[in-house]
Amino acid sequence: MYVPTLTDDEDPEDHRSGYVAVIGKPNAGKSTLINALVGQKLSIVSFKPQTTRHRIMGIASDTQYQMIVFDTPGIIANKRTKLEERMMAAVVGSIQDSEAIIAVVDCADKPQEALAMFQPGTDWTGPPMAVLLNKSDLLPPDQLEQLCQWYKDSCRAEQVFLGSALHNVQVSELKAWAVSKLPLGPTLYSKEIVSEQPQRFFVAELIREKIFFMYDHEIPYSCQVQITEWRERPKAQKLFISAQIMVERDSQVGILIGKQGAALKKLGEDARKDIEEFLEQGVFLELGVQVAPGWRDNKESLARFGYSDPL
Repeated sequence: MYVPTLTDDEDPEDHRSGYVAVIGKPNAGKSTLINALVGQKLSIVSFKPQTTRHRIMGIASDTQYQMIVFDTPGIIANKRTKLEERMMAAVVGSIQDSEAIIAVVDCADKPQEALAMFQPGTDWTGPPMAVLLNKSDLLPPDQLEQLCQWYKDSCRAEQVFLGSALHNVQVSELKAWAVSKLPLGPTLYSKEIVSEQPQRFFVAELIREKIFFMYDHEIPYSCQVQITEWRERPKAQKLFISAQIMVERDSQVGILIGKQGAALKKLGEDARKDIEEFLEQGVFLELGVQVAPGWRDNKESLARFGYSDPL
């Protein structure tokens, strides 16, 4: 697993530290941007929307700064389940906790509607915001110019960047803007880590990412992955990881498993490769499927799966 080659020596006098929230509609490119800012894959990246559920914290460190970045769930206008309510509460909490906001807007997806739920008025006293117009090459120059001005006027954007999170276009400039908004302060976390989340969390996310790539319709959104066993074994043997995939209905079990277990086997093989690359060691991955009826609307299940109650 990549870690920055930094030390925790005494910070320079002009050292900056603080929090930055990344917001935007589902599938706008937020997770791709977070991964680029941090320098390592931390968040699920999929062509399907609404893959990020938790507020994932990435840490970008240098000798002169430490920027803690929140990858938030995509903004949902109409919340259909208690899970989505808690996901949106994570977005609000991230904004409240941050020194700056980065809004990622997909130029190919109704860009003027992207922040319909977040348009600060003239009395806004919250954090400064920059907008990344992702996939900006899809729009003609005159339309881009109008869009930039619209975001400055209607959303109080301090700065608008034209670029691509996937291809790292304008990412370094955006990062420099965010760092400049951080207050002077000490290192908050060890500069040897890139997230406060444990390895088990990211392993579960890697499995869930493969579910998004392999299955269609409601299946990926109905699944929750729980690591049930993590056992270190003698050096000659692989790390043993057992994970249960929770679904909402009995009918979804057969779809996940597939004919004679073929689908679940492929899921395990694909996930294991990414997990081994992430952990930099051999892994024996065991997958199972369980039914947790209606878990996305069940407060007890949501709490058990780590989704905090905003109330």
